[in-house]
Amino acid sequence: MDIKTPQDVSDELRAMLEEQARQTGPRVQRLEVETQVFWIKRVEQLGLRYRLQKGDPRKAFERERLAYHEMNAAQAPVPRLVAEGADFLVLPDCGANLRYLLADEVDIGRRQQMLIEASVMLADFHGLGFAHGRPSPKDMCRVDGQILLLDFERYKQGNNTPVGKARDLVVFAFNVAAHSPQMRNSLREAMAAYRERADDAIWPLAQRWCRWLRWTERVTRPLQNRPDGRALEFKAIPVVMDLFLSEDQPLV
Repeated sequence: MDIKTPQDVSDELRAMLEEQARQTGPRVQRLEVETQVFWIKRVEQLGLRYRLQKGDPRKAFERERLAYHEMNAAQAPVPRLVAEGADFLVLPDCGANLRYLLADEVDIGRRQQMLIEASVMLADFHGLGFAHGRPSPKDMCRVDGQILLLDFERYKQGNNTPVGKARDLVVFAFNVAAHSPQMRNSLREAMAAYRERADDAIWPLAQRWCRWLRWTERVTRPLQNRPDGRALEFKAIPVVMDLFLSEDQPLV
């Protein structure tokens, strides 16, 4: 797979980026140098309360660093790491995230095509042996005609299994249904595009996981009835259950 980004940077520019990244700054910082845009990601600084809630930020940082090294080596559809240090990563700018693009694009056909492209990209990513952990349109971007994946703080090598990939697929569909509800009618076509490209074992495993979670649709029905614009994640549950478990999709 030919990943076109980022553009090569000179040793001088890389040194400049590393110097800037070592300075005190926000966890995520936009930096424009020589007409090019980069993003610095630093280790998150958390108090005890949030460490208990979110886990060790150093471990999350190291998971993401490992992910970029492994995925860049495999030519996976992710940005190429530009620079790194003990507590920072520097990545190229990849434009607006897919959630924004799906909301901003007026042409419904174009929106549908981008969603299909994202599904095909996820299948290709899985085909290289990786699982993301929590794929969402907000963690995808489109640059030079390619959809790329971002945000690997939940990456674990132990999840690079058919089960981990099946969970990726369900989580991706759920995030589309919850946070890009205008795309719900396009999800079935997007899932079909994924299945055409992916290992045949993934879809039955995704169905199995949905069957295990089917009770969530029943217990959240009162919340699903809240007014439009509210409880979007609860309202996405029956959409996903129907997507994976409807009568026209064989159960395993």
